[in-house]
Amino acid sequence: MSALDMQMYVDGQWHNGVDGGRIQVVNPARTTEIVGSIPDGAPGDVDLAVAAAKRAQYDWSRLSLAERAALVADAGARLAAIDPSGPEALTREMGKILAESVMDFQSSPWVWSHYLNDLDALDKVLTDRQHDDTGRLEVHRRPVGVVGAIVPWNWPIALLGVKLGPALLAGNTIVAVPSPFASLGVLKAIEAIGAALPAGVVNVVTGTGERVGAALSAHPDVGMIAFTGGMEAGRAVAQALGSRLKRGVFELGGNDPAVLLDDVNVDDDLIRKLAAAFTVTSGQVCFAVKRLYVHETLLEEITAKLGDALQDMVVGDGLDPDVTMGPLANERQFKRFTAILAEAEASGAKVSSFGRVRDKASWDGGYFHLPALVTQVRSEERIVCDEQFGPALPIIGFRSDSEAISLVNATPFGLTSSIWTPDLSRAWDLAEHIDAGVTFINKHGMSAFDPGAPFGGVKDSGYGREMGTEGLLEYTWSQQINDRQIYG
Repeated sequence: MSALDMQMYVDGQWHNGVDGGRIQVVNPARTTEIVGSIPDGAPGDVDLAVAAAKRAQYDWSRLSLAERAALVADAGARLAAIDPSGPEALTREMGKILAESVMDFQSSPWVWSHYLNDLDALDKVLTDRQHDDTGRLEVHRRPVGVVGAIVPWNWPIALLGVKLGPALLAGNTIVAVPSPFASLGVLKAIEAIGAALPAGVVNVVTGTGERVGAALSAHPDVGMIAFTGGMEAGRAVAQALGSRLKRGVFELGGNDPAVLLDDVNVDDDLIRKLAAAFTVTSGQVCFAVKRLYVHETLLEEITAKLGDALQDMVVGDGLDPDVTMGPLANERQFKRFTAILAEAEASGAKVSSFGRVRDKASWDGGYFHLPALVTQVRSEERIVCDEQFGPALPIIGFRSDSEAISLVNATPFGLTSSIWTPDLSRAWDLAEHIDAGVTFINKHGMSAFDPGAPFGGVKDSGYGREMGTEGLLEYTWSQQINDRQIYG
């Protein structure tokens, strides 16, 4: 396939960047293959993009909600109808299977539809009107202005979309900085939606986080940052915002537990859901199951059946239609993941790999790893207490509900979690004791999401919310306008 040499998108135009430098994009399934290149952006590019967004925001915010909604709906329709080159570019640059890349592009229109399908409700959220015989009071939710959106490489279009839709509907404009490991897919998405929106409303600056991400976070004309990514980078962004008293929404990943109680139905449906929940995108998803806690009476059965199910996994190039799990996304993540797994094994844990290699001849030329179950592992090992972000699942037994909750909460993370039991009353009671922004019951993963509900974490998993009404309000500030005569 031909290389994709793309440009950044600023003020409705495509640019190579002020410095003219380029970053080569490598295929993680074949590391000798150059997929394409992107501009190596500089702070000057951020300045141009923010200035364009600031100019555009004045007119954009003065459109009626219905007018903005019509343009966002058009953008969503264009994104949903994107040609195959978009998902193919995403798979080639970060590795996940093509079906997941297609879903990445389709998810934004799905999230936006939650807002677009009921504009009356959205209008009431943005303007609270109260009239009585004392006069008139209104609380207007005003747009923040220019929003900086920093998105990672695992689900870049979806994670940009959950920021883009509500921010634009609230009257903001956007400057986005995607990961250099997944900028081609984002730029393909912008190719699709750019024509639907006025120049400057959405801008994309490519490059490294150290250069363009830092410049965006420190820019005085950026009203807030919506960040999804690693904890270390998130803290750096938060510090930059704090020094300017600016706001942020941070989703910093998680070490997400699934808890199987002693009465769970151990059937094929359960095993299939658990296997999918930890191997999606090769385990490189913030809300993937990363710790599995099983009541000790079921530990042996669950482990055996999960291993049997994983034998059907086929690992290889994500563009191959027979492949069910692609490589890890880049060399840094591959080395980190394999080091964590090796540490666990060296400390006495049992690491069992499953599935089959699609192409043995090319295996060593990509960042591939078979899915693995880790048993006989101590809770203090990194693979249990940290976020491994790869296709390995530690399985740990427990004896009581209280012990399970204690084990689940013994981590600095708190993004998503799940409880599995046919006793819904018991599940709901236990859910209230889990330190996580989201707790699913008898489900975990992509199919569990409701775009009308807020998503986000607690503790080191970040703060602020995306999606739902709360996600929309993050991109606004409230102004009270009041002519009431109550006293005197």
